[in-house]
Amino acid sequence: MLKKGSLRQPATLTVATVATVSPVTPPSVAKVASVAVAKPEKVAASDPTSNVVALPGNDPERWCWPHSTAMNGAEIDLFEARLHRFTDKGLTRTDGETLADELVIRDRETDDRRLCLECRHLSGYGHASWRCGNWQTAGVAIRTRDTQLPADLVLQLQRCDGFATATPNESPSSTPKTSF
Repeated sequence: MLKKGSLRQPATLTVATVATVSPVTPPSVAKVASVAVAKPEKVAASDPTSNVVALPGNDPERWCWPHSTAMNGAEIDLFEARLHRFTDKGLTRTDGETLADELVIRDRETDDRRLCLECRHLSGYGHASWRCGNWQTAGVAIRTRDTQLPADLVLQLQRCDGFATATPNESPSSTPKTSF
């Protein structure tokens, strides 16, 4: 048609319009599966006998160690007990948290080394006054007057023949005193 000259008149331009298609909406949960709804009994909020019951499969520990790096309930309890002991022995809260966090990792890796701060034989409060009450078995001194421990040794993971685990609720005042 171009060769014959039939298209010599001006052509009309028609602008294409975009088709409006309604967006695809997925079906609601109610249409896909039935939903179980627990309806609790009507109990006063101040009633101490009301118990919160976890739904089946709602285990808060499922996202914790060993499935992730998050601490599980037992590790949190141990972390808090250690932090309490460390601060009772003279560490700052920040240093105690850092050290307790390192011990969580140590426990996960089943490392058998210990800190003097975890030992029931450690006495004193603070860097300048820590002493070993089981110095002969531990082999840290040859005389009673040399039982004072440097802070670097107290805060270092080590294997000690004189180590005895301190109970979690043992405070510095209940640390056994030995007379020499």
